[in-house]
Order: sequence, then C-alpha cells, then structure tokens
Amino acid sequence: MSPASSSQEDDIFSWVGIIMYLPTSDARQRKEITEEFFNYRSKTQTNLWDGYSAYEHWAKIEVPKDKDELAELQARLRKRFPVDAYNKARMELDPNKVLSNAKLEKLFPVTEVQHEK
Repeated sequence: MSPASSSQEDDIFSWVGIIMYLPTSDARQRKEITEEFFNYRSKTQTNLWDGYSAYEHWAKIEVPKDKDELAELQARLRKRFPVDAYNKARMELDPNKVLSNAKLEKLFPVTEVQHEK
C-alpha cells in the first residue's frame, strides 16, 4: 500500500513536498498561510495528481470534512490500492481495531459486505 509501489518494475517514483512554514505567532497571518497552503495543494491536485498518478504520503492526507470530497478521496484511493484486501486483513488481524485510528476508519471504511466475508 505504499504510494511508491508498482507492479511495473520500470516505474519511477519521487517525493514532492508542499511546505509552507508558519514562522509567525500572529493568528491572522498563520490562518492566511494555512489557507494559501490548501489553495496551492488544491491547484496541484486538480492540475497534476491524476496526470502523474500522484498520491499523498499517508501521514500527509487531510481527511475532508465535506462528504462528497471524502467520497472522491476514498474512490481515488480504492482505484490505486487494494482497499478490500487491506480491510479484510484489518478485520482478521485487528478485529478490535487496536491498531486503527480515526483517519484509517474514514479513508478505508469497512462496509457490511466486507465485514460478512
């Protein structure tokens, strides 16, 4: 499930970081920097990610609050990664979700059909 994995041995991977530092203690300025970060991230997502098969590092995924945006993200992850197999392994190896967290539950929700398998 690594974003830097492929069954194609000739595929090339690179990490690209979008970093905007928050060097100020001014709340207004920090808010503006944060908004600009998400604006820039949105532009790169819209214009680059699908064309270059780009995926965020797991630790950098921001879970959308909007239901439609969350559904789009889940579908995009499902398109790239074996989500059903991952969820099956999660249910078998960690049925009490000791190793899970809110982010995983949002990104990889276990459906009733998967739960019954």
